[in-house]
Amino acid sequence: MTSADDQQAARSRLAELSAAYEKAETKLEEAREALNAGIVDVLMARTLGPSEVTRLVPYERQHVGRISKAGGVPPLRERTVVSAKPKPQS
Repeated sequence: MTSADDQQAARSRLAELSAAYEKAETKLEEAREALNAGIVDVLMARTLGPSEVTRLVPYERQHVGRISKAGGVPPLRERTVVSAKPKPQS
């Protein structure tokens, strides 16, 4: 059986490590939000295209697309495919 001092030291160590982890996680989330906002800004201004942005950031192209769509970036080209399904009558 471990002593009460050992148990308290273990609790203190884990509490400190958990606090450090949560602090790092908060910083990561802030950095992620800033990066996403930067991606939206660049794509909205049409300074760089999605392929170039993808080469510069740690995300795959599909994720850059999701970020841009969520940020309201209009597509580079309008859709050309039309659904063959009939539209329902209102």
